[in-house]
Amino acid sequence: AEPKNVVSSILEGLLQPHEPVPYFGYEILYASSTTHWKDVLRKSVGAPIEAEKGLMFRALSASMERANNQFGILVGIGTDRESSNNHNPAEFDQEDGYYTIDFPLDTLDYYDGTAWLECRLRDKQSDTLLVVLGWSMKQHEGDGSWMIDGIDWQDFREKYRPGIGREEWERICG
Repeated sequence: AEPKNVVSSILEGLLQPHEPVPYFGYEILYASSTTHWKDVLRKSVGAPIEAEKGLMFRALSASMERANNQFGILVGIGTDRESSNNHNPAEFDQEDGYYTIDFPLDTLDYYDGTAWLECRLRDKQSDTLLVVLGWSMKQHEGDGSWMIDGIDWQDFREKYRPGIGREEWERICG
């Protein structure tokens, strides 16, 4: 599948991470990751090297689904809708999501088994830019499928600016 289809499938799976079975969205994320990115995911939740996958998925779930987590937007938690658009958070339909996925550019294929893809998450009602993700992709040597090898995150929601460990040029230079 093309990198855009892989990214879309991952984001759709994460939006309902426990459908059709518990932790399924995290399984999709993990299965779609290179060994390098699996290691990053494991370290991000403090899981030991020998941790079983089920433990990893539970730890990712606990981390991603906690309140006030800027990455919770991916799993429909912490959408910040109540503070950004004055909507009732109870009206949020997690199944449908509250953001749209936009790919403003074609996939940059380096023709060496790696590629880069930009993806933007926009508010469905206002079209406000919420998050920009840069996906570093790598082809699986066996079947040629595209796998995640890294994700760059830039958050544009006021609650999370300038983002964890990031400085934004517009705030520094103007």
